[in-house]
Order: sequence, then C-alpha cells, then structure tokens
Amino acid sequence: MMNVYYHSYLKVLKKNFMLIIMALVLLIPTFFIWAGVPFFIIGGVVENITTNLLLVHLCISLSGGFLFSLPFVPINFKVSKNIVISDATDNDDVVKLLVCIQSIFILVCSVTFGVISNIIMQL
Repeated sequence: MMNVYYHSYLKVLKKNFMLIIMALVLLIPTFFIWAGVPFFIIGGVVENITTNLLLVHLCISLSGGFLFSLPFVPINFKVSKNIVISDATDNDDVVKLLVCIQSIFILVCSVTFGVISNIIMQL
C-alpha cells in the first residue's frame, strides 16, 4: 500500500513540480508564522494554563507541524485525487483520503519540528 502513495507522490511531483517550488517559496516569508506562533503564542498560552512541560512541548510541536504543513495541502490534494482516480472509486473518497494524508503529514512534520526545536533549545 505504501508503494501506491510513493508512486503517486512521484507522479504528482514530476507532473506538477511547480507546486513544490511554490510551497518552498511560501515557507520563507511565512517563517515567523510557522516557527514563531508555536513558540511564543501557543507555548505561552499553554504554559499559563498548565505547568506540565510535556504538554507544552506537545502543543508546540503539533501547532508547528500543522502550520508548516499548510503550504503542502495542494500537493497532498493532487496525490489524493490521483490515488482515487487510479482506483476508480467515488469522488467522496478524495476528501477522506486527503484528511488521512494530511494528518500523517502533520504528524511527521510535528515530530520533525519537535526534534529540531529540542535540539535548538539544548544549544
């Protein structure tokens, strides 16, 4: 099953390489949104509510992963549409598959964001 996703991503990125360029270009001016909001706003709010450091780091990581993944929604939409078309199923499945792909993408981005932020905080 992972092979289907891998080949679908390759097919979409080969055919629509401009989407990845647009996403990467969008990440540069929005750096202070997807990197600053989780630390200074979300982290501050959660820190005022609770003293649990694990919960604070979890909220920072999840919000950072969510905000980082937003420019990649068009790519994930094309991939989900491509998979549904190749399987010849209903169009209602596009939204369900997009939610699944985007959720996994957010989790991967959150883990990466959390690891990188912890490395930076320890320096």
